[in-house]
Amino acid sequence: MSKNDRPSVALETVRRTELETLRAIAVAAFAEGLREYGKRPDGIETIGWHERGCAEGSYLAIRADGRLAGGARVFDYGEGMFRLGSLFVDPALHGRGIGSQALAAIERRYPQASRWSLDTPALNARSRRFYENAGYVNVGNSPAERASDFRLIDYVKLPLLLEIREADLFPGRRDTSPREEAGFALRQAARAVLLDADGRLALMRVTRSGLHKLPGGGIEAGEDVFAALRRELREEVGAGEIQLTDELGMTAEYIAEYRLKQFSYAYAARLSGPLGASALTAEEQSDGFALIWTRPEEALRLMRSDRPNGLSGHFIRCRDLAIVRRFLEQGGSDDVWRRGGETHL
Repeated sequence: MSKNDRPSVALETVRRTELETLRAIAVAAFAEGLREYGKRPDGIETIGWHERGCAEGSYLAIRADGRLAGGARVFDYGEGMFRLGSLFVDPALHGRGIGSQALAAIERRYPQASRWSLDTPALNARSRRFYENAGYVNVGNSPAERASDFRLIDYVKLPLLLEIREADLFPGRRDTSPREEAGFALRQAARAVLLDADGRLALMRVTRSGLHKLPGGGIEAGEDVFAALRRELREEVGAGEIQLTDELGMTAEYIAEYRLKQFSYAYAARLSGPLGASALTAEEQSDGFALIWTRPEEALRLMRSDRPNGLSGHFIRCRDLAIVRRFLEQGGSDDVWRRGGETHL
């Protein structure tokens, strides 16, 4: 297998005769983490870890052009909730797209999955980039261990509502390939369908761009998706206290002109306290940002009638229409979505 080759990747149920080979691959794959922060997945260096995965049926072998290249554990928690355990690839085969192909193949293998979760060390920047580029978003982290800075970052991947490309919006434009899009810069964002006590939806009118948009924006360094959502709603709407009520899904925008891919994670929320003053940036003020409150169905009508005057505006309109449609399809549920028994926000 040449270093420049992009091999064909397939998944199979692990065979017992391969367990020792997989154990050796796993030890090599996690050796760097063990050196850098003294940690690797508990027990993965023992044959028992691999035997248990095989016996449980949760262990998949990753093959690249027929060669055993790594493995992964997948756990089905029911009701569409799946968790990805340790995914590893032989370090001698790194840099050939095997991990990304394997992850995509795992997700395809379980079409009943509506939500994926996993964790990865906060200090492992390469692993974090890998999962973020695959659509996973940081939802929080475990406390740091007393004797070190080691902690795990929790990631989730929400259902995909829509993929948007320039060719979808402008007939005649060339479509981009997955290989091209893999080289685009990544931006992650948090967005909300936010309702007040009267059931009205918060909508930002952007005069300069000729559109209406949902409140929300980019996730900054060091933030998880919920911290970003809380900050954006405070800045744009003046919402000091909110209650998360549902996960809506994610959208993926591939903007070839900017060489940018943007993943937006959308949630439904309600105001749970009084409104304060917004804190719009100078650019937002210059663009004519103004907050309005309207019924969700009216918000959908306004957004449908928008005629954006720029490339970004067309992506925004398409993206936010998909989010509001999903909210309405789900009935605008008032049920508080909880994680671990506690409301996120």
